[in-house]
Amino acid sequence: MAITSLTALGQEIFESRYAYPGETKWAERAKVISKTVSSAERDEDKEKVERAVYDVVGSGDFIPGGRIIFGAGRNSGHHNLLNCYVIIPEDSVDSIGRTIQDMYKISCAGGGVGFNVSKLRPKGDHIGSVANSAPGAVSVLKMINEVGEHVRAGKNRRTALMGILNITHPDLLEFLSVKLDQGQLNNFNISVAITDRFLEAVELNEDWFFSFNNKEYHMYDLLRCKKGDVDDSEVVRVIGLDEEDVKARAENFHREDWRDTFEVVRLNDMKAKDLWDLIWKNSVESGDPGIFNIDFANKYTNVSYFERLDSTNPCGEISLPSYGNCCLGNINLNNMVLEDGSNVDWKRLAKAVRTGVRFLDNVLTINAFPTEECKTVANRSRRIGLGVIGMHYMLIKLGIKYGSEKCLEFLDRLFTTIRDESYKMSIYLARDKAPFPEFDYKKYLSEDFAKTLPARIRMLIKRYGIRNAVMLTIPPCGTISMLHGVSSGIEPIFSAMYHRRYRQNNIWKQKLVVDPLFEEYYKNNKSIENFVGAYDITPEDHIRVQATIQKYIDSCISKTINLPSTATPKDFSQTALDYAPYLKGLTVYRAGSKGNEPLEAITLSDENIAKYMTEDSGREQGTETGEACSLAGGECGA
Repeated sequence: MAITSLTALGQEIFESRYAYPGETKWAERAKVISKTVSSAERDEDKEKVERAVYDVVGSGDFIPGGRIIFGAGRNSGHHNLLNCYVIIPEDSVDSIGRTIQDMYKISCAGGGVGFNVSKLRPKGDHIGSVANSAPGAVSVLKMINEVGEHVRAGKNRRTALMGILNITHPDLLEFLSVKLDQGQLNNFNISVAITDRFLEAVELNEDWFFSFNNKEYHMYDLLRCKKGDVDDSEVVRVIGLDEEDVKARAENFHREDWRDTFEVVRLNDMKAKDLWDLIWKNSVESGDPGIFNIDFANKYTNVSYFERLDSTNPCGEISLPSYGNCCLGNINLNNMVLEDGSNVDWKRLAKAVRTGVRFLDNVLTINAFPTEECKTVANRSRRIGLGVIGMHYMLIKLGIKYGSEKCLEFLDRLFTTIRDESYKMSIYLARDKAPFPEFDYKKYLSEDFAKTLPARIRMLIKRYGIRNAVMLTIPPCGTISMLHGVSSGIEPIFSAMYHRRYRQNNIWKQKLVVDPLFEEYYKNNKSIENFVGAYDITPEDHIRVQATIQKYIDSCISKTINLPSTATPKDFSQTALDYAPYLKGLTVYRAGSKGNEPLEAITLSDENIAKYMTEDSGREQGTETGEACSLAGGECGA
């Protein structure tokens, strides 16, 4: 394969984020990456594998995760090459302290961290024999966020974090509202872990109660009153307190002359549907929370017989146990289209997939893990995360409109191929090296995802085992997609043409940005009808694309459902409910929900195309998407 040449923007990203001192070309970094990763092979195989890896990495057919690109060959080979990890804190001071300590270690090693804080007792709960009360799940997340403010996870970025809370936790309402204030948890994405039981309760419009350690908690409203008058705008909500606690705390919460005028009202009619609508109300308003379908994630996998998946990484593409990891790399689908656009080069795709699986398995072997627990968990399952970039570019080149019926049919074939080639390669590695340590063929083949595999692959797994328990994911890949000048992950492009706003010397300016593939098509008189942007696609078509791909992915998918600025929670709540049972995660982003928009799409009218395609002032090329993984400086999966 020919060695890829980076675009001007890609070269800038390469030199600022990834290049080792003295490196100026992608081929130089690709050579170091290939040599580093191939060091895990037997002596007799090293040279052959190194050539194969260099072929796919140098050509841009396979793009390693950002930590691998940056870390390969540095510090005498002792460098963390994995993007993200997960920690599940227990309900104790020692565990919380260790969680913060390990998060610090992981972040300093360049990794993001996800947390499910549902094991922490609710805010205000009595703590054993200590004359104190629990700070609550949200307070612990705020402590972790503060540490994240002071940790650099790379050259130019703070650490990326994910906070998850179960739908039954008594602190949930505080958790749902915390990111309405954009100054709080600014290093975090947050998600609610929903269950099958909750979705059933929503459908049936049943009451919903919060619980912790088999104790039921009720919600109280503390009404701020004077002389019998109630001002609804001044309601203060307190979760998980009994009536005496509420009355006692009222004295500290409010002005002295109101001290004795409060009354407590018990609410027993919290409906699951109301809670579901509240999730999407806050999400539409602020971009958070998303949902993590924890039941489906633990059911539709290959690992339920030996580990529990309680959280995801910061961008939500991999469900993980405590101290689990993200070992990421991506197939560049843009490169897999035949030059005449007539079909996919299926042989080239298969080669990239097979090499990518071997590559990522080797990364696990040579990685310098930030803690021993991370290493132990990684070795137990040998989980990897093979994803894709450039999917929308592939669709455009093939003449397929994103979200159409033809698109869904094509994606079925595409991801069937990626799944099957991945599994066949992992079987080959198991035969050659060994299956993952927890492999038990009867239990493995009884898992719901493994049941979807073709009969021949299941037969080979029974005979030889499989090297990696879980292999497939879809990361967002914003930065590495721009590095190689293609569309991000499975996302559509943001727009074929748009204005990018930026601030320079306290003055707001804007640049015209033209998608490079669009410019190529326009100048060569090719059809531009399939250049639909993120907001040109209906929310349901966004979700249908995600749901179609999820059938073939044994982990999760990072995908943003874009909503126009006029969207309301009611517009989306029912659509989300219809598809939630079939998705492991769901994230929305409403235009304008995070303040001023840095990007403004330009409508593809004949008039606008004629105007802007001849405008050179301040012009640049780019491949932005409308994705909502917007952690400050974060590049999860990149």
